[in-house]
Amino acid sequence: MWEDLYVLALQIGMQYLIPAAGLLRALYSGLRGRLPEGVRDIVGAGLVAGLGALADGDAENFGDAVLTVLSNAVFIVGLLSFTLVYLIRIPNWGRWVDGILGAVIGLIAWACWVYLLGNDWPVWTAPLVVIAGTLSYIGLRMLLRQVAALARLAMRLIVAALVFAALGAAVWLLVQIF
Repeated sequence: MWEDLYVLALQIGMQYLIPAAGLLRALYSGLRGRLPEGVRDIVGAGLVAGLGALADGDAENFGDAVLTVLSNAVFIVGLLSFTLVYLIRIPNWGRWVDGILGAVIGLIAWACWVYLLGNDWPVWTAPLVVIAGTLSYIGLRMLLRQVAALARLAMRLIVAALVFAALGAAVWLLVQIF
């Protein structure tokens, strides 16, 4: 039970919050005209997300661990890079286009997450991911108008990710001690 808790805390912090913060920082950099700096944030977030995939301990040997890290990192970096370039370089075509594209990206992300990366998500989660993709693309487009809010939100996500990582590490230590 405790092992599941620290694995969940590490995965939330490393695979969800850090990439979200990296995307927000990249959007902020892109809006200021510093797109390469934003890409660096995305690559760093992708590598952290790849390392977060090792938290469950499923990798049996070094080769499996490297494959897990690289496949998750490439997936996250590709997804976040596309999102960054779409939101920064493509003009605003309206919420319908953002929503439809977000839904398609959500479905593709779910399929890659389940079939290519081998995560065990039931089929009923696909519509939830499609809805989340739709809402995230519409929400990100609306947040682009508030650049300062993006930077503050990114810092809060980084702090939350560190709290989850510390919580996961603390539970892991307690499990090891007791």
